Amino acid sequence: MQGLFASLYELIKQPPPSGQGVKTDSSILLIYPPDKELDFKEYLVDTFVPHLRANAVPFTHLDVTGFLFQCLAESDIESLHEAEFDNYRWMQQGLSQRVEAALQRRLTDITLEKPGAPVLVSSTVALHPLVRYGEILRGLRDLDGRVVLAFPGEERGGRLHFMNEHDGGNYLAVKLFWQ
Repeated sequence: MQGLFASLYELIKQPPPSGQGVKTDSSILLIYPPDKELDFKEYLVDTFVPHLRANAVPFTHLDVTGFLFQCLAESDIESLHEAEFDNYRWMQQGLSQRVEAALQRRLTDITLEKPGAPVLVSSTVALHPLVRYGEILRGLRDLDGRVVLAFPGEERGGRLHFMNEHDGGNYLAVKLFWQ
């Protein structure tokens, strides 16, 4: 785990390069075993974040644990609740789209507040299976900053699996693995 965070530190202590010929995703996926979620979060909050502060590295930490409840208005929830009785799958897709759009807006706002500073997104499992993080990152490629995304999962056969389920995201992000 320390190697993962050491590599991350080296990547984010400098701003991302700009003016590249090919537009790629400047995001970073921190890929670790799902059963290490608590260890990952503890190290991030108790060790890595204080290390960034001590070294004056600008960043923002976004814990999405309660994001679902923060981003939806009561009227949205009532509308979705009514739709559940008509078509559960439609309701789930509608909820997913609303949460993904809200998360993209939140990450955009954070990046505009601190241009060039990375945004560390943790507790991503809290939004599973509603959020497709590949779609989130695809919509944020033009931001002036990096999104560092906690990704509890693994790579199997060249494909990513989020929480042991196939993840269809087309990630162009830098991938750092738990060793």
